[in-house]
Amino acid sequence: MILDLDKTTWKRVKFGDVVKNVNTKSSDPASDGIDRVIAMEHLDPGELAILRWGSLEAGTTFTRRVTPGQTLFGKRRAYQRKVAYAEFDAICSGDILTFEAIPGKLLPELLPFIVQSDPFFERAVGTSAGSLSPRTNWRDLAKFEFDLPPLDQQKRIVDLLWAVERHSQSVRLIIEASIPCQALAMDVSADGYVELSDVLSVAKSGGTPRRSNQENYLGNIPWLKSGEVVGGRITSTEELISDTGLSSSAAWLAPEGATVVAMYGDGKTRGQVGRLATPMATNQAVLALVADREKADSRFLYFWLRSRQSELRERGAGAAQKNLSKKIVISEPFPDISIVDQLFAAERVETIDKSTDAQKAELDHLRALRTSLLSSIFGDS
Repeated sequence: MILDLDKTTWKRVKFGDVVKNVNTKSSDPASDGIDRVIAMEHLDPGELAILRWGSLEAGTTFTRRVTPGQTLFGKRRAYQRKVAYAEFDAICSGDILTFEAIPGKLLPELLPFIVQSDPFFERAVGTSAGSLSPRTNWRDLAKFEFDLPPLDQQKRIVDLLWAVERHSQSVRLIIEASIPCQALAMDVSADGYVELSDVLSVAKSGGTPRRSNQENYLGNIPWLKSGEVVGGRITSTEELISDTGLSSSAAWLAPEGATVVAMYGDGKTRGQVGRLATPMATNQAVLALVADREKADSRFLYFWLRSRQSELRERGAGAAQKNLSKKIVISEPFPDISIVDQLFAAERVETIDKSTDAQKAELDHLRALRTSLLSSIFGDS
């Protein structure tokens, strides 16, 4: 979307001339009426709303105070694009900068969108230092230059951008509300449970072809890694392997409709469950499960394991990193119900999923619209 903006009245400014980096401390948050704690993991990339937080009861060493109307920016690993608009009092991590617009120069409601713009992030990433956890700093960010519209134009831009943002937040809430609906749809009446292994015809992880042989990666066979198992139907992979790569390694071709489980990986990867939309090979961190057609419906198998992702993830074992294993996964309980009952349950969940997919598509459209608007407004800063 291209906006017809008259920028002749806009003024070139430095970020530090219209924004303050506030560093107010709260040594006793409880006495200050604060009970929420915001860490870096509570900021979702690309989302201005803060939907998760910690509590003082769990204990914290954070002292930086957050007040409504501030824009929060994660200075560590700035490439993650963690920006939020505060709507409640809290304390936050020292890796989160708290920005305030200077009255009379910049509307506070416009500030988060400036910080979300590509030119600002280019500045933040370009001034970050450190290898494992690169950080930028206020001194360098304050020198960032951009074109700022007069206050009356700021108001019109704010109204447009926040209309898109509020609608996006509403769609996200609808998507989140579908999660308990899916759980209810999977609440089947079973006489008992069997082990997952009892209803499978195949349970097998894959392998990694030798990187030293380039021919292994010059084919057209999708090769799935654990980080690519992010729920839902998996239609494509980042890498492809050849028939030689398949035959010369432990990789194998799992069939369409197989349920796949990420057994280990970074962050939230462990325990993620997906379903193959096409035959794929997998690496050793992905376990593919093929249902015994006489005992389990492949869709129900996927939906059931997806409903148990949290429990499955918690079963990870290991000292340095809690990983899942084939033994752990196939020992999961599976409801002892007929194929017909499984089909009915799968149909219920699939109906909810289709509605959720439509909402996700709308959310993607809104994100693209926001990106286009920000590019039109701040793209040439």
